[in-house]
Amino acid sequence: MDFVVNEWLPEYFKPSASPQEKLQLQTFLNRFWEKKDRIIVKRPSPFLEKIYRCAKAYQEVPEIVEPLRSFIKLILENSKKCVFIDDVEMNPLPEAVRALLSQPDTNYSSDTYLFESASAIPEKRIIVTTDAKLANQFKDEPWCKVVLLSDFLADY
Repeated sequence: MDFVVNEWLPEYFKPSASPQEKLQLQTFLNRFWEKKDRIIVKRPSPFLEKIYRCAKAYQEVPEIVEPLRSFIKLILENSKKCVFIDDVEMNPLPEAVRALLSQPDTNYSSDTYLFESASAIPEKRIIVTTDAKLANQFKDEPWCKVVLLSDFLADY
């Protein structure tokens, strides 16, 4: 299965992450590693920027940077676990998705990269997030499934 994750993942590596968040990260990474699943990552993207910014910010803190570096080496740099897509590899987003992303008085447009990443998945497009508002906004959208991390882990 291919899917997209948003910036919760790098956030959960940080020392400010709660014990529950760290446990969710560990659970996700263990299960992900055991399966033949892949994450789809747009290049460049806020997800990648946050991963590398976090690794740089915590380079002097071994208990933070070592797991981050392992994630980068074992997953991001592994073509069996991560697929990078560029602008030319993305498919156009359906008009209904664009409309939901551009709702007034929201910041959903900053999540466009997630949907652009998901456009590279031929079917069963899944975006794993911790943003309940985003998941709720797209709960009825048939083009993709935006699922909360806790719900994803319950079935993963």
